[in-house]
Amino acid sequence: MSNQTLKLWTGIGVATLLASSGAIADQHGDQHHDEMTTSGSQGGEGGEHHGGEGGEHHGGEKGAMHGGEKGEHHGGEGGEAHGGEGGEAHGGEGGEAHGGEAGAAFSYFATGGEGGEGGEGGEGGEGGSSVSAVKSDGAYVAMLQMMQGHLMAARELIKSGDVAEGRPHLTHPWVEVYPMADAGLESRGQEELGNHLKVLAEKAGQVENWGDISQAFQAAWVDIEKAAKAVEGQSPSSVSKVVLSLTKQAVLEYDEALEDGRFVAEHEYQDGRGFVLAARDYLQDHQGMLKKQNKEAWREAGKVLDELQKAWPTAVPPEQPAIPVANLYAAQARLELALAPYLY
Repeated sequence: MSNQTLKLWTGIGVATLLASSGAIADQHGDQHHDEMTTSGSQGGEGGEHHGGEGGEHHGGEKGAMHGGEKGEHHGGEGGEAHGGEGGEAHGGEGGEAHGGEAGAAFSYFATGGEGGEGGEGGEGGEGGSSVSAVKSDGAYVAMLQMMQGHLMAARELIKSGDVAEGRPHLTHPWVEVYPMADAGLESRGQEELGNHLKVLAEKAGQVENWGDISQAFQAAWVDIEKAAKAVEGQSPSSVSKVVLSLTKQAVLEYDEALEDGRFVAEHEYQDGRGFVLAARDYLQDHQGMLKKQNKEAWREAGKVLDELQKAWPTAVPPEQPAIPVANLYAAQARLELALAPYLY
């Protein structure tokens, strides 16, 4: 990561400090791998790239864990197959696929981290370490929304005829997000979702058109919606943190997709687009409670999200970035400031 980007993330922390007593800056290394991982985890959505078009995912049915209980699987029908058609995946959302731990994008839910969830998420810290889908309803919902973001990317691409581009995104909820969400699903009696996500991943490589996958897609989508709606006690604060988690991940994806000012990792760009679309839908779905508490904050957050979304004008990356990555980090900082009245 460039010094400029590091300064921008530091700026986010300073900006939040002005709005509250909490600091949000994450410590980033020179590479995106470091941003996306937590201590003991390896990977990141668009994280571990050992070659191949979309990078590589060392995982299978429950994401791989280097030395973890579930073992390691290189390839497979629905998992990433080192460039295989339906199984590309490249790490995990915020560093979760290698060991199932949540990473930087979930730091809003960590104790003492961004937004300071007051005990949700275990040990916490600014890097998102030990954020738990069992202990934190907010992190759990954010994981579910990230699943939907991946599926939104898949649906848009496949329906538009970019089937080969869309197939890998059908595997991402299972191989990237599920490993860190499964304990939360089990603790809340939502285990059936895992079966539907697995089916999607296994069928991904055989998809030739939307009709081939629409039924399995809908079954998974309905279960994600059901799991999210079953979470009680949603508040303007928790909704804002979910939105920020999604957009932060989107910005990291956008950054990782770029090299020398051009998009070289299309799947990361597409994941980012899906996360922003999911964030917008989630914000819209909860506009009632947000407007009731602070209508002006709601209005301002919508404006900033509109600006941020312009970075992803199309499902397939444009020749040149629509917005410089530095501006995108700045927009994320402004979004957090816009949502600050709900957070503190």
